Amino acid sequence: LEGVGRRIIVSDSGGFHRDIKAFLRLSCAEIGLDSEQLDADVITTLIRRWAGEDTAGTILIVDMRWVVKIVQGASTIENWGLIAEQLASTLGLVVLSCYDRELLVDDQVQATFRAHRQFLAESGLYENPFWLPADIQRAPRGEQLSFQLGRVVPDFAGTRFFERDDKFAARGADPVWLARPKGLAVSETTQGAWQIYCFGQLRVYCEGNRRIDWKTKGGAPKKTRTLFAYLLTKGEKGAHADRIAELLWPEGETEHSKRARLHHTIAMLRKTLEDKNSVLRSGDYYRLNAPEGSWIDITSFEQLCRRGVSLFKRGQREEALQIYRTAEELYAGDLFQDIPVEYTEDEQEDWCIPRRVWLREMALKLQRDMSALLREEGRLREALEHCQKALAIDPTSEDINVETMRVFHAQGRIDTVARQYRQYRKAMESIDATADGSEVQALFLALTSR
Repeated sequence: LEGVGRRIIVSDSGGFHRDIKAFLRLSCAEIGLDSEQLDADVITTLIRRWAGEDTAGTILIVDMRWVVKIVQGASTIENWGLIAEQLASTLGLVVLSCYDRELLVDDQVQATFRAHRQFLAESGLYENPFWLPADIQRAPRGEQLSFQLGRVVPDFAGTRFFERDDKFAARGADPVWLARPKGLAVSETTQGAWQIYCFGQLRVYCEGNRRIDWKTKGGAPKKTRTLFAYLLTKGEKGAHADRIAELLWPEGETEHSKRARLHHTIAMLRKTLEDKNSVLRSGDYYRLNAPEGSWIDITSFEQLCRRGVSLFKRGQREEALQIYRTAEELYAGDLFQDIPVEYTEDEQEDWCIPRRVWLREMALKLQRDMSALLREEGRLREALEHCQKALAIDPTSEDINVETMRVFHAQGRIDTVARQYRQYRKAMESIDATADGSEVQALFLALTSR
């Protein structure tokens, strides 16, 4: 970058590229990168305010670690890619986005491939064959694939491929925890991508950050919400009509009546989602047809937890904490917490509870790992806060009670260690279990006998 234009560096870290002589050093907030909903006009205005009207040829170097704090990191990266293209076009800027690969989860890495036209390495500047410009991102899958192939093989540029096969391509959200069978016929949706939050209250946001309202006139909100959650867990395979009807109307209805009610509820869900193609039918099976690029919190949560553990094991403690905090923000409560019990505790199929328990265990391990990391750093008050959050989720967890007692012991609070052990015993008794022989009991005896 030596000798090439003025340089503006945007970072919340004072040490970011101190070796580069910069015309301006700005924080992320100073150019509008402190919001989950990025606004290209706001960012353009702020850059002009700081750099003046003559920005042609100026190099904007952005430290992309701010994305780590955004729970919808992948979609935010894609939005930033579109904004960077706009800044280059309207202001004449050269935009260089600098990522720390260690802090990115899989979805975010893939998003960088789609978001940026070129990659810069020590050996030179490389065209990115995976990049999709704004107009192509909104195009059908076949047109996207044709564009990408044309970038890899110039001979094919402008040639249209895949139209015949494209209608059979699997579409929709890409939650890793759901099966994705191939070969299913699909229909294009008219909506923008969904953001689906499954932890705590089930929330779905559409284009423009508009939250779906389950209280559609003529519908039954609890059943509509449950139907969405159930179909989401079934992925692209979908669910049989009889099974859905049995879930929503377990008794007191004839088969004919159940089918009629199901057809009405499906219609209400499509109306709620404001898209007739949002729920597709194939024979006796129904499935969700989420718009391309949809995001689900479960996938990001799992990826963030695993990346945090990986960083922690490699001794990158602060980086691990960054990742952990973003994962912690995602876990707003149990999976589908607001789905009525009569639908989740289903005698015919454990479609919700096992997943809920497994994800709750992940949340507990996340809090325990955060506490252990902070305890080893001597940040005991912060460590204890994470223990308390975990105990609020499950006071009978051995791992959490062990970690809590270790924190109290590190604080020199031996009496509180004993109190914690008594609380653990009481919690175990409330579920007709015993604390005898547990790891908690063994640690209690070890810590209080010294």
